[in-house]
Amino acid sequence: MEISNIDISTLLNMIDTFYNNAWNRLTIILIVIGGIGGIVGVAWPILLKKFSDYRAKIEVDKVENNLKEQFQNLYDENVKLIEKETNKISEAVDKVISKKLEDVDIKINVTKGLIWHVLGNSEREGNQLESALKHYFYAFDFYFYGKDELNMQIIIKAIGIIYKEVKDSSFLKEIENRHIDLIKKLYEINENFRYSNAIDKIEKEFNNLKKRLKEDKN
Repeated sequence: MEISNIDISTLLNMIDTFYNNAWNRLTIILIVIGGIGGIVGVAWPILLKKFSDYRAKIEVDKVENNLKEQFQNLYDENVKLIEKETNKISEAVDKVISKKLEDVDIKINVTKGLIWHVLGNSEREGNQLESALKHYFYAFDFYFYGKDELNMQIIIKAIGIIYKEVKDSSFLKEIENRHIDLIKKLYEINENFRYSNAIDKIEKEFNNLKKRLKEDKN
């Protein structure tokens, strides 16, 4: 088979056209790839930085939340500790204040007892036995609440002495009520029976008083 000049020329043109087109395509592809590579080359550090920042933010948030939680726990524990210590201090202060008030109250009662005691002594010396006895009972009550047991014992003896001297039976009812209250108070503080003898003695003297006033009335 013989190839004509036209055919060869045409064939060469076709080959040239093919290679030109191929080369153009390759150039375009390389340009595209290069463009993509350029874009990626530029974008990659940005993306990497964004990702690193995101990871860093997550870590910072975790640390921050952890610190907040620890701080809150520490705060709650300290608040409870402060409240506990404050309550202890408050209770201690209340006890001190209560003790001081109790001491003041005791001193006031003892002072009032002394006033009635002195007045009763004065009336007894003036032979005002009924008034003296009434004021001795007042003094006993204040000594009782003032926990002054020494003066209580002195008053009990003084009352017993007047029981032997009272002659007015009209005063007996008031004496009896006061006497019963005195005995009741003595039983309240009769630990280890330390007031048993005093109770028995004052009861005996009071019963003798009632008996004597009854006989005098008859």
